Amino acid sequence: MSDKMCISSAQCRAARAMLGWSQEKLSKRAKVARATVADFEREARTPILNNLIAIQKALEEDGEIEFIPKNGGGEGVRFRSS
Repeated sequence: MSDKMCISSAQCRAARAMLGWSQEKLSKRAKVARATVADFEREARTPILNNLIAIQKALEEDGEIEFIPKNGGGEGVRFRSS
């Protein structure tokens, strides 16, 4: 996982869109409730740290996504290069 970086709700939405994953699929891969993903993505609440880490890990490991931190030229998301 990317140096303990916590992703933003916008990064989560973007990564999920890039992968073509539903909120349900992400919730199953991350082993968190679908409501946790939905609430996070609409910025209603921030998940507890272990759920946020699980969401990020699912997108990075299962989806081969790489998150770009704000200090990397602007917060973003990209596919991990091979």
